[in-house]
Amino acid sequence: MVVKERKLWKQESSDQIRDFVMEIYNREAENPCPVDRLKALSNTLRRSSCGECVICREGILQLYTMTESITQGNGRDGDLDVISEISEDMCIGSGCDYGKEVGKITKGIIETEREQFERHIKRKRCDALVCKKFFLYYISPEKCSGCHKCAGVCEVGAISGTDKLIHIINPTACTKCGACETVCEPNAIQKSATAIPNLPTGPIPVGSFQSDSNQGGLLSQKRRRRSE
Repeated sequence: MVVKERKLWKQESSDQIRDFVMEIYNREAENPCPVDRLKALSNTLRRSSCGECVICREGILQLYTMTESITQGNGRDGDLDVISEISEDMCIGSGCDYGKEVGKITKGIIETEREQFERHIKRKRCDALVCKKFFLYYISPEKCSGCHKCAGVCEVGAISGTDKLIHIINPTACTKCGACETVCEPNAIQKSATAIPNLPTGPIPVGSFQSDSNQGGLLSQKRRRRSE
């Protein structure tokens, strides 16, 4: 496989390689988070590198490692500068156009989407609600029909409730796999990055919850800050 890939990239033109890389990147076109898209891109591209050129092989691996770290909430000030430096080194020092084109495209993504990368790093926020570290799932008590389908597909038992009761997600147990979201026909499964609305403390009959009631639940972070 290594020899085959090595021969392939040295025979291909820069335009052909660019098209190959962009085709992989565009497979993630429906993914609205540029950080997660670059992580997926670098993860695929590192497996296609021939491995002969150290700057390409290790450079793409570092791109993947750093973008994954950012999506996990471990991004640090200066990470974007390091990613840009790695990309520049790949453009200059790669032995063939494969590493050079990966470097160019990565630089372009960072320059275009720098604001979103910085929000992940500095504010620990994913506006697209794609990076699991930066959001929580909850069930809207106004929309929940008590169908119990979400609890049926939850492999870790993070959802409590039975038929005709408003269900509750335990955020500590939830792995954010998204299985519950795919089966919820009323679209009651919601994501939140900064605040969780006031929710029932436990399963209660469908239609009995009022958002301004005193039934308890989780208050939004903003309301907590104001009360401190």
